[in-house]
Amino acid sequence: MKTKYTKMQSNGNDFLVSEDYGIVTKTRELSDRRGNIGFDQLLYFQNGNMPKLRVYNADGSEADNCINGLRCIAFLYGLKNTYIQIKNKKFLVNITTNGATVEGDMPIVDKIDNWFVIKFGNNHIAKFCENIDEFDLKAEYVKAKGYKPFNKIKDFNMSIFKICGDIIKIRTYENGTGETLSCGSATLSVACALSKELNLKKFKFSSRGGVTKVYISNDSVISEARAQVLEEGFLNG
Repeated sequence: MKTKYTKMQSNGNDFLVSEDYGIVTKTRELSDRRGNIGFDQLLYFQNGNMPKLRVYNADGSEADNCINGLRCIAFLYGLKNTYIQIKNKKFLVNITTNGATVEGDMPIVDKIDNWFVIKFGNNHIAKFCENIDEFDLKAEYVKAKGYKPFNKIKDFNMSIFKICGDIIKIRTYENGTGETLSCGSATLSVACALSKELNLKKFKFSSRGGVTKVYISNDSVISEARAQVLEEGFLNG
């Protein structure tokens, strides 16, 4: 039996999409970029009256949220004004000409020392970094994992950012995957933190994979970026 899959990306954050749950057990193998399909996360999508999405990191662990993954699903299935459920949260998606918007509730934003701590499905920590391009992100993530005040924050993603005029440069190290070219939930999290800190409502983020626009509206936050189908095929069962 063969399993259909679609490989997609949003700002360089790439995914394997399938409606076959059996593929989940092969996540670690298939995500390996050395001789296999290669991707950051696997998206298992259940279409229906209340569409559901489950997200698996490259190491096989399950993530609690994935904004770029939601964006890819919306683009692939042509979804308009549709809610998709991830775990216990629902997000409103709308396809655009070359991507999709994803809207969710405003997260909880706290601060520990010079770090923002944001709970947006996935847990995020983020801080300002002047030398963002040269910064050793992996080493800082390992250091943060051993930082005692973060002991109670489960499986967090870590971002560093720098405000450069109208653009916010950002890099993210994702739990279970490593550094990715972009992270949709990270841009939303940093936007919400900066909105609280600086009372701003519109943001434009630049990651190594592309540009994401974020808008704060009342009690919700909206992310807009491109999405693209890279390939489609079948895997042997």
